[in-house]
Amino acid sequence: MRAKSTPLDRAIRLKPDPTHNIQTATRDATRVRRDIARLFDAQPARRIVLAPGILSALRHLFTVLGVERLALTAEEYYAPRHFPGIQVSSAPAAEMLPLIRESRPQVVVVSVVSWQGEPLPVAEIFAEIRAQRGNAPLLVADYTHAGAIGFPAITALNADLVCGDAEKWLLPRGPSKLGFLWLGSPALFRVARAAFAPLFLAVDAPADPRSARWVDPLDVARIGRWLADARLTRPKLAGQHQANLRMKRTIAETIGIESRGESSVIWTTARIPAPLHKRLESLGLMWRTGTHTRILCRADIGEI
Repeated sequence: MRAKSTPLDRAIRLKPDPTHNIQTATRDATRVRRDIARLFDAQPARRIVLAPGILSALRHLFTVLGVERLALTAEEYYAPRHFPGIQVSSAPAAEMLPLIRESRPQVVVVSVVSWQGEPLPVAEIFAEIRAQRGNAPLLVADYTHAGAIGFPAITALNADLVCGDAEKWLLPRGPSKLGFLWLGSPALFRVARAAFAPLFLAVDAPADPRSARWVDPLDVARIGRWLADARLTRPKLAGQHQANLRMKRTIAETIGIESRGESSVIWTTARIPAPLHKRLESLGLMWRTGTHTRILCRADIGEI
């Protein structure tokens, strides 16, 4: 039976190429880094590490750095169980400073937008931490849901390290889980470069034929081709965000709730009418947990 093509495969009409080689894969990965840097204002592009997922990249780097204590906001997608072997403390974003004074973490992780759609003032939180701690911990901004507020500039987040992906808010919904890390300083990137250099396509450098399998070159090629064809710019992303907010208002009216804030995520206990439920599920934009429903309002995916 022939495998079903994904939206990303259909969008770029790219089939696996048996002649794909290291030089081609390296070129594709460099192009993807440049597009990430351009679209998310994550310059310079050479400080971007590609990974098969955010968590795997963070855990690998934390191991190399010898991280033993970590602090998360309670609004994160990640929880203590995601970091085995590390002592993890957690508190609401508004209570992070007292938590940090008490637990003295080596790393602090704060999302730009929580997984429930709440924007968090990352730059302000990190500025306060730096002001109160002479030897501040490593400050990590999770950019996963940054598309929900229009992709703020990564370089304006006041972070030492930013982790994210392009799948949830930029690429067509599909199987791609390509993640990235952006290192905010040359010194930190030198550490990351040594940590990730043995892994295929992780860093922007000629790959050793014996590099350990890490990033799938076909996945990188698909994403690179799609981004090239889409011709996206930061102004276009801003326009897309406004379309997402209009979609949010339409859905909110349909289910009888108020559309609040500048995040294009809906987190609600309201009943979703059957036709809308079916449509959102078919688009891969709805997720249920317990009594709540989370809806990602992406107008580029399909009409409601």
